[in-house]
Amino acid sequence: MKILSTLKPCLFVLGLLVMGAAQAAPDVTLEVIHQSNTLGADGIKRSTVFTERVVRQGDTLWIERLMPPGAHPEDDHAKAKMGAAKDHKHADLSAATRWIQRLPDGKLKFRLVSMHDKVVVDIAPAEYATVGFDGAWLAAYHLIDPAVLQTLKAGETTSQGQWFENQKGRNSVRVLWDAKREMPLQVLSQGPTGKRSTIVKVLSSTAKTPWDVTKKFSQKEYSDFLD
Repeated sequence: MKILSTLKPCLFVLGLLVMGAAQAAPDVTLEVIHQSNTLGADGIKRSTVFTERVVRQGDTLWIERLMPPGAHPEDDHAKAKMGAAKDHKHADLSAATRWIQRLPDGKLKFRLVSMHDKVVVDIAPAEYATVGFDGAWLAAYHLIDPAVLQTLKAGETTSQGQWFENQKGRNSVRVLWDAKREMPLQVLSQGPTGKRSTIVKVLSSTAKTPWDVTKKFSQKEYSDFLD
């Protein structure tokens, strides 16, 4: 019985990986809140929090930063269009939506979408690192790479999913995994210099896909924005 209980988490993960490779996971629309509290080597405590809307349909991902009021003033863009702010880069890609598709041949099509500027920017694989994308499809598609579960110990099962966790000294990781939707509902990590959390809320899905609006957007290459 001890051997069987030890094998269960591994069998679960292997089954998940095989299933993920054979077919797409269930479609979902999510609100994902990322929060971190860290202590830097300079002695300064830093706290960050941001929220994203994630839409996963088939082999397509739409990851959109939800901007609080005042975070991206529209008048800045209006002034730039009138030439009042010559130093303003017309397309602000720092908080652009990430639109990722896995093609039939397994390659990725990665684009940044500026909703304010109504522009879609194609990003070549050689430019992924420049815009902060590691090219890891499974990690993006499932919010974390399911293989991470193999490094964790299976814990309590709740009505939401199953906990997986690991603790080494002052470092700990806990993941609440939703096997039905093939994604985490919570990812909690803590170490000597701070802690991080990702909290996922499942939203009602709509028939309309968010990338439909891009049909009228202008198309550009990332090189167009380089000096």
